[in-house]
Amino acid sequence: MSTDSATAALYAQALQSTAADLSWCTVPWGVCPEYGATLKSTGGRAWCMDLACLNAWAWDRLDAACTEPATHTVQADNGDRYVVCDGHALTARTQLTDGQILPGLPDA
Repeated sequence: MSTDSATAALYAQALQSTAADLSWCTVPWGVCPEYGATLKSTGGRAWCMDLACLNAWAWDRLDAACTEPATHTVQADNGDRYVVCDGHALTARTQLTDGQILPGLPDA
């Protein structure tokens, strides 16, 4: 998996969280569930910056752990895997150069 070091560290944290519960996204920051990494936050609120989206939240969703159900498995070339929601799967597709984003959850 090739990403910048800060993102790689956060994905490593997601990998550790996957062992705890495969039903919820394990990424420790939020995204728009429909458009991915398009959030902006300030003053304890967050909203999607995609012009086609009207999603907004009365809390800082960007800097909080994701609360969406897991729908995809990210499989790195080194064998690591973790589960993510639709929004994080969209984002992973644009950020990963090695590995796969697979629909569905791994067998427990």
